Amino acid sequence: MVLVLCSLGCSDAPTDETPSGTMRLFIDAMDRAEYDETALRDAYVLLAAPTRRALLERAHLAGSLGGREFQPWEMLVRGRYRQSFTPREGTRGMRESIEGDTAIVSVEDDDGAQSARVPMVREEGRWRI
Repeated sequence: MVLVLCSLGCSDAPTDETPSGTMRLFIDAMDRAEYDETALRDAYVLLAAPTRRALLERAHLAGSLGGREFQPWEMLVRGRYRQSFTPREGTRGMRESIEGDTAIVSVEDDDGAQSARVPMVREEGRWRI
């Protein structure tokens, strides 16, 4: 009985404690963005500080030009995100190469024909894109 309860408590859910987990969370958030109002904010927090600052600057500029206030995650345009290929399910299609506080996540499709290399950085113990 104890083994059953322990196995139920264990999860393969991705977290931002690993580069591959962060990549999976970002992909999932961007996939949800067309129908989930909170998804862009979820994706935004997974971005590295320089990228978040750049999006904040764009939001301020858009607000000054558009006459309303924009949030930085609104600069990630809902519906414009398209993957050039579908990554292999879970983190099986992701390999990470970590050197100190930087990493590269190599993402592959199911048959390995298409891939991408995504640079990552560790900020305050969490991995960011």
